[in-house]
Amino acid sequence: MALPDTLKPSPYTSLSTGISNQSIANGSSYTGSEIDNTDNRYALCVVELIWSYATAPTANKTLEVHRLRCHDGTNYEELSTRTLIAAVSPPADTTTHPETLVEELPMLAAKYKFVVYNKDTGQAVTATLKAYAYCYRLED
Repeated sequence: MALPDTLKPSPYTSLSTGISNQSIANGSSYTGSEIDNTDNRYALCVVELIWSYATAPTANKTLEVHRLRCHDGTNYEELSTRTLIAAVSPPADTTTHPETLVEELPMLAAKYKFVVYNKDTGQAVTATLKAYAYCYRLED
């Protein structure tokens, strides 16, 4: 008798976000490169932020990650609270901090750009944003 099928994630595919060791001033944002999911049609992605400061930031302030969607192939959403996918409050130190922000961020067959926004930490941040796409599939 066959065992029931199980739902398993596919292997991760690394997506190029265009945000790698990017210096972002306090109160500024950086928009990464376009991710085109119209052909591959991945269902989900994992988002990881790696950040560090040369000078310790103000504690309990905010570093945000946004996802801008482009459903018509040309026009991207504007940065807003609706595009926010995660926020971190960096500790007041200069250590490098890797953090998985989202493990199952839904993706449609569309184009995307990620944005890192150094909202109010008081210092410039060096940030790298990594994204890994995947789907779920049935396996015996």
